Amino acid sequence: MKKILFFFLLSLPAYSQSYQLSVGSNLTSYLFVNSASVNPANMRAASGMHLSINRENAISNDFYYDFALSYNQFNAVGDVQNIPMSYATDFVGIGAGIGPRIQLGESLFMLMKFRVSAVKMIHGNQMLLNRYIDLAEDEQFNSVRSMYGLSLELRKQINSQVSTFVSYQYLTSYKQFIEPNKTGTSTVNFVPSTFSIGLVLSN
Repeated sequence: MKKILFFFLLSLPAYSQSYQLSVGSNLTSYLFVNSASVNPANMRAASGMHLSINRENAISNDFYYDFALSYNQFNAVGDVQNIPMSYATDFVGIGAGIGPRIQLGESLFMLMKFRVSAVKMIHGNQMLLNRYIDLAEDEQFNSVRSMYGLSLELRKQINSQVSTFVSYQYLTSYKQFIEPNKTGTSTVNFVPSTFSIGLVLSN
């Protein structure tokens, strides 16, 4: 599906383009499932940094698509049988989005996009019983992960070249999510909700 969307986006004409810079915070839920399809951990979302740069193109006045580079911290805290633990991770990724732009006023717009991305952990630690464990060798974390979801953005046009925005994005990863017990191994999926602000620079 991601390959089809990628080639579709490449074939689209671009009437104008801009660069979108954003900074914000992720609130990430970890969904653990063991080989028996049971969630053994009581996890709670923790905050982490979000940074991204997007190259956005207008197909028409009402439809946009973009390509993105991002840095994200997907963090969580929790416990297993009253044993406390926490996760601190850093991910880099690439992604794409496509969707409509709705005019709300003379210089106010809303953009809704379907998003797909691929992310890779570059650093990660688990703290368990006052001991730090490097996640670099843990396949649940160090493999390339695909993600998909939606974003909603409220954009204010300042002038012909500069806009500001606030944005909400919801993504979920996918890894043996439906029937993990078929593999005989446990899995973890990341579900970040991202709140961000930023600038759009048009040319």
